[in-house]
Amino acid sequence: MEYGSAQGRMARYKEEKLPYAVQDRLMGMFCETLCKLKTKKAVQDFLKDLLNRQERAMLIRRLLIAEMLLDGYTYGEIINQLHCGTTTIARVERWLNFGRGGFKRAVTAKKK
Repeated sequence: MEYGSAQGRMARYKEEKLPYAVQDRLMGMFCETLCKLKTKKAVQDFLKDLLNRQERAMLIRRLLIAEMLLDGYTYGEIINQLHCGTTTIARVERWLNFGRGGFKRAVTAKKK
């Protein structure tokens, strides 16, 4: 595993060093951990410990972009409201259309 330098840079993750089957198993373990957290506060505290403010903002923004796309907003409207780039919107749109349905399920669950 590589570690960041003393200058505070984040370590780079090299996907090829971790086989896909192992990545998939670790993702499953991570998801199980999230599911076992019983309250919104417990999940929030965990994510605040795990992710820095910028990382949390990126995840939240992606969810908002997905919601806005599903609600029929245009790229221009999304850019004006969320101050993000077209590349980010296009990536989220691609996940919505060709992904595993996770964004759609998350947006539906959020609205309930």
